[in-house]
Amino acid sequence: MLLEKIANRNVVTIPENATMELAAKTMRDQHVGCVVVVQEKGLRKIPMGMITDRDIVVSTSAFGIAPNTVYVRDVMSATLVTARKNDSFNHVLMLMREHGVKRIPIVDSEGALMGIVSTHELMSVLADEFNVLLKVTERQHQVESDRRPRLG
Repeated sequence: MLLEKIANRNVVTIPENATMELAAKTMRDQHVGCVVVVQEKGLRKIPMGMITDRDIVVSTSAFGIAPNTVYVRDVMSATLVTARKNDSFNHVLMLMREHGVKRIPIVDSEGALMGIVSTHELMSVLADEFNVLLKVTERQHQVESDRRPRLG
């Protein structure tokens, strides 16, 4: 299954010159645990990094630093892991495992942000696949029963 089919298209973004306070308020207002830091190039948004709710805690709150004095560009992940919209489910799963991340922005062929995939979307796909597998087993039992009725 291609990522463009399972990616969440409603990505919450923030410019790289925003403060951590704005990032926190944006996460709260949008009910998300991360924002993708972007640089706008015309109508395209190019992902530059990511800020999570955990980043806010460990980079500012834990040190008593006011979040309105720190910029997201100074805290965001140094190397952003992205995947292409035509990459496979398995590829993004391997990227997550290799880099120890739970969310990966999905980009088009020009590097513009088009979605995000998290462990939530991956687990949802897997749950659907397991449900199909369960139905196969149930159907197999029904076919067997129809083909060979009980004796006696």
